[in-house]
Amino acid sequence: MCGIYGMAKSPTPYTKKQLKDVRRILREIAIDSESRGSHSSGIASVGNEVKIHKSLLKSSKFVDTKEYNSVIKSLRNDTKIILGHTRFATQGAITVENSHPFKVGDTVGAHNGCVYNIGKMEKKLDKVCPVDSQLIFKSIDKSNTLEEAVKYFDSDFALCFVKDNLDVLHLCRESNRPLHVAYVTELKTLFFASESDFIKDALWAYGYTEDVYKLNKNELYSFDVKEFGDEITNVTKTKFEYESRVYEVNINRYINNVNANNKSKWSNILYSKAGITTLDDDEDSQLEIELDTSGLILDEDSGLMLDDDGGIDAEWYEREQDELASIYGGLADNWHYDLDERGWYYLTDDGSQYSEEDMSDRVYGNNFAPDSNDVKTICDAGTKGEENA
Repeated sequence: MCGIYGMAKSPTPYTKKQLKDVRRILREIAIDSESRGSHSSGIASVGNEVKIHKSLLKSSKFVDTKEYNSVIKSLRNDTKIILGHTRFATQGAITVENSHPFKVGDTVGAHNGCVYNIGKMEKKLDKVCPVDSQLIFKSIDKSNTLEEAVKYFDSDFALCFVKDNLDVLHLCRESNRPLHVAYVTELKTLFFASESDFIKDALWAYGYTEDVYKLNKNELYSFDVKEFGDEITNVTKTKFEYESRVYEVNINRYINNVNANNKSKWSNILYSKAGITTLDDDEDSQLEIELDTSGLILDEDSGLMLDDDGGIDAEWYEREQDELASIYGGLADNWHYDLDERGWYYLTDDGSQYSEEDMSDRVYGNNFAPDSNDVKTICDAGTKGEENA
């Protein structure tokens, strides 16, 4: 899971107050986007030229760097579009070079999602990339339309990019990834982010009450900043064909994996919200889920992604487990969300539970020091996870 965010503004210069408000709003959005990825941060300014700045700092730290602030200051001059990204690494080492945004040919952009046909794309495009997302932008740069570009890849995606015309911001998504926008008429500025609350909270904090909208799936939104008006953006929308993945999820496996004496009340809530009233431990029930066309909803009380019927989105839940296992180790099935603590935890076979922070410290730091038996249990599970990957 990664976060994309940014803005596009009218060529009309900001007043001092407007620039101050935009700076504050974008900063809040950038900091909130850290929750979707903290392995690296990046930002691109698009004006008469494109400049990209990347860092291994978390976004909450990156916004205080001279590089980030140089982009904000450039809004006084010719910069009209800003693309931001917070990375949760799934493919490619955690390095500055592998951070988003990327510039491939005449295309600069950032991607939230995963690519599942990397080998085929590299062969078709005659390009080998350390990060799967670079292949997405190679496809876009090579193609005349997005309709042509998406034929190259099998991917979950939400995209922000600029191609050829430096006055036009392009945004799009397929059904598995969210993307939201809000147009602030007083500023003649469009803000976008992966999650609606990132925009809404930032706007409300500084006195703006504009509505936040979720973009339709399989529709390219092209925002020409020269056309931004007093009330609307005059956006151009272009539909494209894309078949999103449908995932099969074993909804029963958490009950099977956890010792009966260690089942917590949140596991029951999970299955209650999923619409399952009875669960037989011997039953290998499968739940096939195709995401609703309107996307997912973040339930603020539980912290879970829900579908429009209020049930847990199983595909999202499994993907989160897989990503956590790939980053911190352990078996994907042993990662579970605690409703009481509002966070992800790793459950060992003996019923012990470790927070994501604990597991992160084990992998990336020296602050985590449970007893030796727990360390062995977690490390063994991590080895098994790597073998299964």
